[in-house]
Amino acid sequence: MIPTLLYYGVPAAVVTVTLWVGFLGWRFYVKEVLRDGSNDKGGDHA
Repeated sequence: MIPTLLYYGVPAAVVTVTLWVGFLGWRFYVKEVLRDGSNDKGGDHA
């Protein structure tokens, strides 16, 4: 039971974390690009 759970659970957890981190990174990238593209003149960057 436990070896089967580890055998299937660990790869599933790794895939889930990878997809979640990728999603967060992609969302941040898109937000930054859209903000920079729409506010070329009045940028809020320091």
